[in-house]
Amino acid sequence: MRQKGNKFGKRMYAVMLACMVAVCSLTGGKITVEAADVDIASYERLDELYGEYFKFGAACEAISHWNDPGKEIGNPAKEELLSTVFNSITCGNEMKPAYNFDAQAESLFKIDPAATEMLEWAKANDMGMRGHTLLWHSQVDPSIFAKDYIALSNGKQTWTDSAQLDEECLVDRDELLRRMKTYIYSMMEYTYKEGYAKTIYAWDVVNEAADENQDDGFRKSYWYQIIGPDFLYYAFLYAREAETLYAVQYADLYGLNAETDDLSAIMPKLFYNDYNEWFDNKSDAIINFLTREKWNENHAKVQSDVIKPDGDGTIYGDGLLDGIGMQGHLTDTQDIEQYRKALQKYSAVVDEVQITELDVGCSKTDDNTWLFQAKFYYDFFSMLIEEVKNGAKLTSVTVWGLTDDASWRVDANPLLFFGNLERKPAFDAVVMAAKGEEFTMTLQDTLGDVEDMLITFEPYVEAGKAVSIEPKDVGIIGRGTGHQAKLKLAQKINHTEGAAIGFSLQVSRQEQDASMKLNISRYAGKNVTITAYVMTEDQKIRMGMETSESTQLLEADAVPGDWAELSVNYTIPEDVPAAFLYLETDGKADFYVDDISVVINEDGAPITENTDAGENVESSANSDGAKAENADGAATKDAGNGNGTAASDNADSVSGSTGIFGTPAVVAVIVIAAGAVGAAWYVKKKSKEG
Repeated sequence: MRQKGNKFGKRMYAVMLACMVAVCSLTGGKITVEAADVDIASYERLDELYGEYFKFGAACEAISHWNDPGKEIGNPAKEELLSTVFNSITCGNEMKPAYNFDAQAESLFKIDPAATEMLEWAKANDMGMRGHTLLWHSQVDPSIFAKDYIALSNGKQTWTDSAQLDEECLVDRDELLRRMKTYIYSMMEYTYKEGYAKTIYAWDVVNEAADENQDDGFRKSYWYQIIGPDFLYYAFLYAREAETLYAVQYADLYGLNAETDDLSAIMPKLFYNDYNEWFDNKSDAIINFLTREKWNENHAKVQSDVIKPDGDGTIYGDGLLDGIGMQGHLTDTQDIEQYRKALQKYSAVVDEVQITELDVGCSKTDDNTWLFQAKFYYDFFSMLIEEVKNGAKLTSVTVWGLTDDASWRVDANPLLFFGNLERKPAFDAVVMAAKGEEFTMTLQDTLGDVEDMLITFEPYVEAGKAVSIEPKDVGIIGRGTGHQAKLKLAQKINHTEGAAIGFSLQVSRQEQDASMKLNISRYAGKNVTITAYVMTEDQKIRMGMETSESTQLLEADAVPGDWAELSVNYTIPEDVPAAFLYLETDGKADFYVDDISVVINEDGAPITENTDAGENVESSANSDGAKAENADGAATKDAGNGNGTAASDNADSVSGSTGIFGTPAVVAVIVIAAGAVGAAWYVKKKSKEG
């Protein structure tokens, strides 16, 4: 959508109508975007590209479990994306003990209907599934640890998995072992008798039992406190016994003869799963208690048909464990070599390694965000391919989620797809790695479709309430070498036509070179028309471009008590790492900025070439615009949040949401405040923490 004029009032309503079609909601800093008209069928199939190396999966959840339409199973478009790109899924939550344990049932088990829905979907779409998880200290009903299944904390009943339980309410070791065995057997039998034994190809039997800061390397969970550290051995023993028993019992359901056929196809591999396993002290602890600690030396403690007769008493040596799961919650600054070393380390001691929960958070907040993330994904998957070729026992990789907007790390934008199901540069980088192609992405490649921009500083509607824009949310930060200017919204000092109250950006400073700048790096390589309206008591207003150096584009006379229009055509160099538009004056009085627009000139040659300072200047009082009620700029009332927004202390830092501009996540926000209707093109960053 382009606006080529210098006045926007008559165009606002046309903008609004278009916005209403594509508008998305911004809640709590989380970007949610309606599905774009994307051709999912044209996406490369990661499962096929990586087929000779490992399975390629994604974690997902069911709408029915959370009553959340943003989840995947039950959402046709997201289901199509899953089945097109991947050949494996993991239930993000639905198969965890918290949702399948039933203290009132003799089996201690009642399947979560959402888990059944997901198993059915996986089976119908010929998708493998990783079962996650049978045993965990978190997301577990604490009543499993308590006498009469009544968990007490400070004498009061609790259902909280993190509660500190009263010692007198806890069951003894033998009872908890019985309950553990009952639950594991019940969950496993359900998957066999309902026909899912071929669908589930792996189980995370125990999740996150390690604590490298403890002397023995174990987390002091209630499994540990009541049973002891050998709870780990028993968990794997019961899982192996259950699948061995039910594979025989239900073999004919899968067209197999229990006496003559190989039943391995209906016997999922058993994994231990944990996080931060690439750190040496944690990997040492995990390897020790899985492969070296003799929990059942000489099989004197417990005997079973599933224990290898010549086993050494360790979990792995007794044939109870198949592999280790590495979660892989990373950032794009992670040391890949450290991860490589851990992969090699685990491959040397077990039969299989699976990356179970991979996502890569963005460390940048500027327009390089997607470039850095894509490069990391490319390097990471190139490393995995190289390691598999060199003998690493990697058999599956699962990204922990499908789209950024639904990620548990929503603030870090860690996944391969935007919320509207568009491919991210990270996805294309993973494809490039699989094909052995050189990484050749540039900043422009990762920006996506760059659109015109108009910033009016008018509020937008969120959850039925008018919310003020913060300068950082539109990529505006402080500029200068000393004390930074204070950037905040000024109410009733306004240029935007049709605004009932009206807002502008107030730049307050004590030094002449303290001013503001706007990140427009996304327009690198494009010829643009940049327009802004400025009002100040100073004499001169300057507009310039800051890349690796600062270039003044024009200087205009200020208009006493009114708005001066500054407009210039400029081709932003394509090879610059960042580009900022700056505005400043020749003095140190406050100045006000409104209706900043950047319009891409796509119709051949630019209107004018880049000019020397002082040329190509348009400067005028806008007689149609709303004049300031207080022309001298004094005693203005802060808008919205009252305190305004302080500029960055570091003039060279890039803050705000500029990394999102120009991607498919660009959104149009309808502004409705005090009965007035206007529009502001801007993006709000994902600011929700953790």
